[in-house]
Amino acid sequence: MEQETIQITLPSSKSLSNRWLILDYMSRTGIKIKNLSSSNDTQQLGRLLHQLKGGRRHNFDCKDAGTVARFMMALLAITPGSHILTGAEQLLKRPMGQLIEALREAGCSIKCTGEEGYLPVKIEGVVPSAPRIKIDCSISSQYASALLLAAATMPQGGMVELVSAPASEPYIDMTLKVMEQAKVQCVLKGNPPTYNVSHTIPQCDVVSIEKDWSSASYFFEAISLMPGIPVRLPGLQRESLQGDQVLRDIYATLGLSVNQAEQSVEIRRDKEMATSFEFDFTNTPDLVPAVAVTCAALGIDGHLTGVQNLRYKESNRLESLEEGLAKLGRKIEVGESTMTIPAGEPFTRESLDGVGVIDSHDDHRIAMAFGALKVLNPSIEVTNPECVSKSFPDFWKMLQRLF
Repeated sequence: MEQETIQITLPSSKSLSNRWLILDYMSRTGIKIKNLSSSNDTQQLGRLLHQLKGGRRHNFDCKDAGTVARFMMALLAITPGSHILTGAEQLLKRPMGQLIEALREAGCSIKCTGEEGYLPVKIEGVVPSAPRIKIDCSISSQYASALLLAAATMPQGGMVELVSAPASEPYIDMTLKVMEQAKVQCVLKGNPPTYNVSHTIPQCDVVSIEKDWSSASYFFEAISLMPGIPVRLPGLQRESLQGDQVLRDIYATLGLSVNQAEQSVEIRRDKEMATSFEFDFTNTPDLVPAVAVTCAALGIDGHLTGVQNLRYKESNRLESLEEGLAKLGRKIEVGESTMTIPAGEPFTRESLDGVGVIDSHDDHRIAMAFGALKVLNPSIEVTNPECVSKSFPDFWKMLQRLF
């Protein structure tokens, strides 16, 4: 008897939603955004932009959202007034120094009220005196995206120069494509690359946000552990603006059957999975947790490179993965920019008995990567499971459909 296909409802892309919210704030007539992400991060950005537009309070709390903090910092730096930008304890540990220094060198006034290079900061909003802003994006491409979006609001526009090879470059490409859709003019020139952004009022009547490829990774992981179970993920577009669509190729290499239609993907494990795997995650670091746990769970010899910036996420994800997998009996090796997962016996329901609770470190991607192992043994638990609301509020509900 043919197994019924299970349908999983993914959240809309958080990354696309956040960029469109900034452009909506900058527009005069407003942009109708359909399928806006329900993630905590996107909802918080919407609240802060509404607060800024209303001019009511000048204390902006980003909670634990790094993207929100970076986008808001660039926007507040060129918005007249005195502003405080802060966040939850978890966010105050995440480095912001490269963006702070770039804005200072452009003539913006930003003072760190705690440790230098970190939130909280006091911002005196001014129009930057320097038309060219130089930024080091080796830790986060979000610095460049924040400056590119903000530059369009400057009276004479602005230039954003990258002084180093950026991390997660597809997210900069995403920003540029979204700006293009909103008719914000941006020209790339020279070497090092410099983006010349014209002063532009964004124009776009309606935009519909596609589903999130990053969130899909945990269901690719889960189905890799469940032979014969077909799953359909509607809303994952063939022609996506998201760099994490490379997830299709990664899991096809691992051995999963991946069938991409125009507006959906169907996945199924109907053959033997790979015995070894190697991939450079420099441009797609958000996929590392799911792929690392997949390799460990299947006993695959995995060599993951380009993982160095995972140290600067919601948790130090390299340490979080190393700790969690060690608890599951799989010792991995972490280098400066590499993660090596040795071949071993695949995880089974019996081998996962009695593991207890795995520490998520309040990191949504760590929680979901280890949480997906519940398809092997439902007794697997993670601390603070609610942290998945940062990007995927319905994750546990959707995962339950696979049982």
